[in-house]
Amino acid sequence: MNRLYKYFTLIAGILAMAIAPSCTDLEETLYTEIRSEDFYKTQEEVVSALAPAYGDLRWIGGIWELNSHNTDHTLIPTRGRHWYDGGHWQRMHEHTWTSETPQINGVWGYGFDRVNRANMLIYQLQQLDHMDAALRDRFIAELKLIRAFGYYHLIDFFGNVPIVDRFDVEPGFAPPNNANFQAGRTEVFNFIETDLLQNINNLSENVDRSAYGRFNKWAAHAMLAKLYINSEEWTGTPRWDDVIANCDAIINSGNYQLEGNYFNNFLARNNGSQENIFVIPYDDTRTDWGLIFYWLGHHYAMQRKYNTANGPWNGFSALPSHYKSFDEDDLRRNGWLVGKQYSSTGEPLLCSEESAPNPLELTVDFINIYDPSDNATYDHRNALEYHGPRFVKYEISALPAWSMPNDLAIYRYADILMLKAEALMRKNGGAATQEAVDLVNEVRARAFANPEGKLYTTETLDMDALLMERGWEFYHEGMRRNDLVRFGKFVRGEWEFFDRSNEGDHRNVMPIPQPRINANPNLNQNPGY
Repeated sequence: MNRLYKYFTLIAGILAMAIAPSCTDLEETLYTEIRSEDFYKTQEEVVSALAPAYGDLRWIGGIWELNSHNTDHTLIPTRGRHWYDGGHWQRMHEHTWTSETPQINGVWGYGFDRVNRANMLIYQLQQLDHMDAALRDRFIAELKLIRAFGYYHLIDFFGNVPIVDRFDVEPGFAPPNNANFQAGRTEVFNFIETDLLQNINNLSENVDRSAYGRFNKWAAHAMLAKLYINSEEWTGTPRWDDVIANCDAIINSGNYQLEGNYFNNFLARNNGSQENIFVIPYDDTRTDWGLIFYWLGHHYAMQRKYNTANGPWNGFSALPSHYKSFDEDDLRRNGWLVGKQYSSTGEPLLCSEESAPNPLELTVDFINIYDPSDNATYDHRNALEYHGPRFVKYEISALPAWSMPNDLAIYRYADILMLKAEALMRKNGGAATQEAVDLVNEVRARAFANPEGKLYTTETLDMDALLMERGWEFYHEGMRRNDLVRFGKFVRGEWEFFDRSNEGDHRNVMPIPQPRINANPNLNQNPGY
């Protein structure tokens, strides 16, 4: 766990104790507030105020779920009596979700919670007459990056959303309640772009511990590259040169490089990665219910394999076609666990429910390996407890509490190289240039002990191959749905278990959650829902 985040946590705790009301002193001394003229005088004091805004970023699990479990990569199948959850996960795989689907409501909440928290702190900083102007501009810039991060996910999932750029709009800082506040997607895009461009030069260029887990200049360039790569899809106007320019800013800085080992980016203690540009820090004792890939995906018996304090829940797995799509020599496939499983001391682990007491063997295909005569259909609605490869891309350590200690990689240098290659190809009508091939091969070569014969040429790298390569490199990193939409492959996707051939293009965005419309009837539902 990085020291800066521990510092954030410590300062927040100290402040909570410092402002707690006294129960024994009846003198008229105020312990419930800190006078603004006595605070925000140093960088450390402002950092402590920003800690909750960065800490809130940790609740990003819903983004990962809606960017993976409705794609050609992963799903949460119903396993007997487990994971039915009102049929919501089944509908996610089938692309039959509705405005009542709770996971969609959670993503809306995540986006606007980031926006509202940032607006609140920006408002507070702007009220301080005594604060050093340069220091205030620096931290307001970071807060506007947090706001832009929230809006990036809102524009991605929902398209047309309210633009709220101030804290004092009404009690509870809800969006203004009038008929015209819901902005079009292009307007939201322009708002995000403006926030990024106007603040990027006020951000730190540091890449040391002082900037770890915080938005610096290079993280802003990465967000701009991600914004511009989607410009054609979101606004109708391609911005390929802007993608290239922001990728080049990061590449030419010399601050980042590919890790020699792909999995170094996802270690339990991965704060030493030279590839991760921006991460959300987690800790195995200080961030309860934080990063829970292990609990969501692994079989109940795996507790004895990893010696964790609590057992996992046997949820999501890879789709068979995704696992099978890897080259057998591709080391990245090792981020999915298959085969017979054993405890940390070597004893075979056992199935515990439908197949008990058979050995626990995680299968790629959804078949009954213990009864070949079984003619039942196993799919996303009817899976057995051992079906599907399980996610081990993020290293699993002996976890004492409800969070993995791995810091969550949001922007990686590998993505910057791949985004530049994509922009070069799209500028060239979808055909690969040699520069694009070299960039993609730089990423791909790392995945093979002997890359000879495994790399692309200008003849073999096309847009379909690029999308597949992005899938092998970035699986379950919170971007697959976005990639599939941009490449025109999300709706009517041809992957296992359900026929989506008749679904409409409106499902490239999610519906505005019905609970939000109920709370504010001026919200207009997205077309098709």
